[in-house]
Amino acid sequence: MKKILLILCFIYLNIFDLKSQDTVHVVSYNLLRYNSSIDRNNDFKKIFNLLKPDIILVQEIVGQEGVTNLLDNVLKEVKSNYEAGEFIDDPNTDIDQGLFYNSDKFEFLSSSSIDGYPRPIYIFNLKHKETGENFVIYNLHLKASKGGDNETMRRDQVIELKNYISEQNDNFYIVGGDFNIYSTTESAYQSLFDITESGKGNLHDIINITGTYNDPLYANIHTQSTRTTQFGGGSHGGLDDRFDFILFSDSVMYGDRIFVIDSTYNAVGNDGLHYNSALNVSPNESVSMDISNALHDASDHLPVSVKIIFSKENIYREVLNVESYKQKNTLSIYPNPTLDKLFIQSLHEKIINIELYSLEGRIIKKIEVNSNNYTMNLSSIISGTYFLKLDFKNFIEKIRLVKK
Repeated sequence: MKKILLILCFIYLNIFDLKSQDTVHVVSYNLLRYNSSIDRNNDFKKIFNLLKPDIILVQEIVGQEGVTNLLDNVLKEVKSNYEAGEFIDDPNTDIDQGLFYNSDKFEFLSSSSIDGYPRPIYIFNLKHKETGENFVIYNLHLKASKGGDNETMRRDQVIELKNYISEQNDNFYIVGGDFNIYSTTESAYQSLFDITESGKGNLHDIINITGTYNDPLYANIHTQSTRTTQFGGGSHGGLDDRFDFILFSDSVMYGDRIFVIDSTYNAVGNDGLHYNSALNVSPNESVSMDISNALHDASDHLPVSVKIIFSKENIYREVLNVESYKQKNTLSIYPNPTLDKLFIQSLHEKIINIELYSLEGRIIKKIEVNSNNYTMNLSSIISGTYFLKLDFKNFIEKIRLVKK
């Protein structure tokens, strides 16, 4: 059925002019107090050369010197058509938010801000050249840390944002940045999705889960921290929190001309196998070790990436979203690498059998499970790399496992 839909989509798109359709790659990235220093520039070059985004929202950029450094010494060496949005240096904070964009695809219109503590929310207005549509980006960095006072400050700034957006007439907008939210039960998160009186200003999160993010079941959506050792500032607790989001307006979420491709949303470099671990602990199943090391060294956050279609004509969007976002985090296997015990949890589907294979394909263990949870004892297995095969009722998962 999916193949038929894809063929129909191909025919449909070719009836119209494909030149009127543009896929825009958006990335939000906390750069960890990025300033005029060039120490981390080679790492950022590797990351942005891999992604080649068309719109980059950044947090924790220090002054105009940070903007100039990133633009001239990183981005323009990846692609010469990058430009920076007008930068607003707020006097009450030394780390601001910024915007960079592909000038072949977008025209910059304006920058403004919504006052707030500890940092303003920045508003960047762009025009997509091919469609002529305005695209608005809200870039925020909410108060960090746990505790009632910090949660209240996050909620209050979210309410300011919602009040502002609800008075605008923009259809196509996103809200991205470092939200510092720990749980979907937190009042700031709840307030983000309140329905406004005007009916405008609604937001949507592609990742549809509930509860506290610091949970091994949610391992593949974590965006902070890439490290378990302290260096260069930032957090060093290993990947265990989802702080970095990109949220979408009604039109971008559900439209047929300008809309997000659900299946492209991801935390770059997170393979779901590094819960409470440094990102560059080998193996990383999502990116090469060179990129894994660059992500580890560049910042304590991972970039969040997504693609948005801009088209002059309506598109059968369900075809492009046919593999809509399904969380790998519904299956959690940790720690990997492991010394003795391996914890396996499946949020929805019951695990029927587990099989452990050598790299040569020789079966080492076969276990009948018939449960959502299983603790596997590997203490008698010699150190090395193995394949783990998990049988579910309607599908199979294969994972590479390292035994210390």
